[in-house]
Amino acid sequence: MRSPEPAPEPDDGLERNVDTVIASCDGDARAAVRALIIQVAYLEHEIQYFRVAVSSGFSRQWHHKRWPVETDASKTNG
Repeated sequence: MRSPEPAPEPDDGLERNVDTVIASCDGDARAAVRALIIQVAYLEHEIQYFRVAVSSGFSRQWHHKRWPVETDASKTNG
């Protein structure tokens, strides 16, 4: 009896993007994960910067209510 074939995954480009990231790190998956973590940290920093730069009136306080602004003091104290 043959084992059933796995269901094909939808082609949303995710697998292609995963392959691209790993290939950009010369096939080293650990380096690819490291690069992605660094990129996420950079983007989080950018979000914090723009949240402070955008007035709460302009955004109708949407982003201030949803995500509290982190300061350097809040990172070191807790």
